[in-house]
Amino acid sequence: MTSKISSLTSSMASFLCDLIRIRSVCGINAERFVAQRICVECQSLKLKYDLISAPNEEHRPNVIVTAGNGPSKFLFVGHMDTVNVEDETQWSFPPFAGIIDDKTQRIIGRGSCDNKGGIVCALYTLYLLQQLIDEQNLNVSIQLACVVDEESGACSSIGVRYLLDRKLISGSGAIYVYPGTNVTIGHRGLLRLAIDVKGENVHTGSVEWNTKMKGANASTTLARILIALEDYAWNNDKDPSFPNLTLIVTPGTIFNGGSFPSVVPSNASAMVDIRLMPSTSVDDILKKIEDIMKTIINERNEFYRKMTFNSTSSARLSASITIKNQLPAATIDSNHPLVHSCVNAVKKILNITPTTNGCGPANEGYMLIESGIPTICGFGPIGGNVHGVDEWISIPSMTQTVDIYVDIVSNYCQLFG
Repeated sequence: MTSKISSLTSSMASFLCDLIRIRSVCGINAERFVAQRICVECQSLKLKYDLISAPNEEHRPNVIVTAGNGPSKFLFVGHMDTVNVEDETQWSFPPFAGIIDDKTQRIIGRGSCDNKGGIVCALYTLYLLQQLIDEQNLNVSIQLACVVDEESGACSSIGVRYLLDRKLISGSGAIYVYPGTNVTIGHRGLLRLAIDVKGENVHTGSVEWNTKMKGANASTTLARILIALEDYAWNNDKDPSFPNLTLIVTPGTIFNGGSFPSVVPSNASAMVDIRLMPSTSVDDILKKIEDIMKTIINERNEFYRKMTFNSTSSARLSASITIKNQLPAATIDSNHPLVHSCVNAVKKILNITPTTNGCGPANEGYMLIESGIPTICGFGPIGGNVHGVDEWISIPSMTQTVDIYVDIVSNYCQLFG
């Protein structure tokens, strides 16, 4: 099997370079053209595929690739969208050129390891499994779901969720094809909030602002809230599945305030990113944030009242919270047979013993786990600089990953006795 996989290295690398060259930045470029290129590769490999779109989302089709004809026994999942590139001049190679660095045997480009490289590995895994299924005349099928809109926050209704709700994908186990040899048994949850502060605008050169008879600065009030959130001693929630990771609150990941240099800001907003552990209470988090907001809003309103010597004047400042994204932490047992199959395959092919930990970033693994599909929330080719400059994937690791994937599915699903 290894020699057969090695002969596919050039085809896999070329295919990945093509996918990188097709921009699919979430919120900017629809995934349609990436999906079409995947379908072309399926035709070349003689694999069955279907394009499945949510209503009114025809420009963002998911691709379901299938090896075999029987009941679905195993599922691979990868997302076709990527994050954007902030500054292309910082990259060693153009980020959407799909360049092979011959010195390092790496492919450099946005989406190379998150998550297009994993899709390539899974697709070629299905190609080899199709041959094995035909040779053994097995009544099984293996699926690969290439999905849209993951980078919007891992809670999209038009990708994995859409396919699961319509029972278009299934299996007795699944792997989300993120990079790395850690057998990722789960992920932290995510709570992403927008805090909006309303104040009162007035000309910064006016007597009213000079005497504080009018005006209330929404931006500085919001800044005080964010600093208070950063300084607060949050519960140090821990879990043995997530070594070196805890509950973490990061205020002000995006900040907007004001409309003109000479106007006191009447509106300010900021995003707060919160990574949840399995034991974290979202209600407790929200209550504490609301308490901190209320305290600071009251303090600032009292400040303006004192400046005007009018204790009965109406409040000039208010604040509100809007939940933008929320998804739970999710794990499977570290002793689950799927975990053992992954560990054994890595030992066999790479001659190393992989770690079996949960990961810090959230992903769509929770959707699969909640649907009753035991899921490795990340395992795939070796790569680096995810979401960063010079994102890369190791070409040799891609063929090794296919070898590992074939071994995992063969043993976990007991395909050959």
